[in-house]
Amino acid sequence: MVVLPILQKNNQQQPCQETHRLPLNYMSDYSVLGLVVDRLDAALRILKEKKFEVQERKDGWRTGVDGAGRLSEITDLFQRNDIDYTLSDVVEEVYQG
Repeated sequence: MVVLPILQKNNQQQPCQETHRLPLNYMSDYSVLGLVVDRLDAALRILKEKKFEVQERKDGWRTGVDGAGRLSEITDLFQRNDIDYTLSDVVEEVYQG
């Protein structure tokens, strides 16, 4: 199962992803895929209504995705409910020297 962070779009204070630790050898290409949505409250409500596991952590919200089919279900739900979203790298400020 893949765990995806769910973040608010255009939020100036993105969570720092405290629960993700860098691998010992990450070769300057470390990333964490997440869902970035324009209406976080609505997105979370819809996911919970459709029985997706949604967890609140101290560094933000997460959902578990079991395969590409479940990810398609999430994106379809967001589209049907006019939630603007992107699936993108949510790691910021990682030194890659």
